[in-house]
Amino acid sequence: MTEKRSKKGKIYPKSSQPYKRRTEEEMNKILVQIQNEGLSKRTACLKYGINRNTLSLFILKQSAAQIMINDTVDLTSIMNDNQKNTTLIRKVKELSAELEKSKLKVLTLETMIEVAEEDLNIKIRKKSGTKQLKK
Repeated sequence: MTEKRSKKGKIYPKSSQPYKRRTEEEMNKILVQIQNEGLSKRTACLKYGINRNTLSLFILKQSAAQIMINDTVDLTSIMNDNQKNTTLIRKVKELSAELEKSKLKVLTLETMIEVAEEDLNIKIRKKSGTKQLKK
């Protein structure tokens, strides 16, 4: 009546070096197997001894690289002159707005430093004449 329950055996990766750093080519081969041959991520991780987070991160990096490659196609070659001008004007406005935000941020930070130096007597800015001690 008192039978011992058998515990489920933990599945260990087949790789003898689970912490080995994989090359781009090895990871690309694994990705090809996942995409073309229908190998699941979990099975690939067990088969090659890769952490699932590492595999997911590599897949994310590869998809981001594909997006960057696709974005490098020059869209302005397809557009007519009016569309190019509109696009460039929009881009100039966006960059101008970002520049204004950056200038405002710098002004705010400089004001905070001045207030801290005056009110709290904290020396934040480095004096130009001081020399650094060499260790």
